[in-house]
Amino acid sequence: MTEPLHPVLLNTWKHHAGWIRWRIGAAVGAGAEGVAALPRELLVVGSRLMDLYTGPLTPVEIGAHVVAQLRDAGRLEFDALSAWLEGQGEYAVIEMPDGSKWTVRLGPPEGRYLHLHPGRWSPHTVRVQANTLKSAVMAHAHARLTGGDPADLAVVNAARQTYLDLLPVREVTGDAGLGAVIALLGERGASAPR
Repeated sequence: MTEPLHPVLLNTWKHHAGWIRWRIGAAVGAGAEGVAALPRELLVVGSRLMDLYTGPLTPVEIGAHVVAQLRDAGRLEFDALSAWLEGQGEYAVIEMPDGSKWTVRLGPPEGRYLHLHPGRWSPHTVRVQANTLKSAVMAHAHARLTGGDPADLAVVNAARQTYLDLLPVREVTGDAGLGAVIALLGERGASAPR
């Protein structure tokens, strides 16, 4: 599970559930120190609402598909992409083979200037609050490290307090809240990463 190739910028912590599941597993595989390092990595998630891709495509596949479409249209180089996006209201939407839609924005000309994130309300995408995602990640990591259940209220609150310095929650809601994101990041929550 690797990052897309240059010039694609895709924040996998915020936008790719399969990558997050992989990263949790890698952290747990490194033991208590690996799990303790996750909160620092989670800083890139920020504090806002975001769109999280839940489909089967890897970050590399998503990036390669967008790059191929833009290259075929003569819009891959920075100047051509910049001119095209300016004419599109500063963003464009590209559809993937699985039906998901990805928003293309322009980043700085040096480095990874092709900024991707899942389209709002796109197939294979859910909206999630930052602290909800962070709590679900740490509940999974803590549960796997200690042998608990990530959906157990005591495990969730221990993870929130130990790793994120967040107040405890009264319940782990299932439909659209923390319980749903915990289930999504679980072994059977969505398509397994490749």
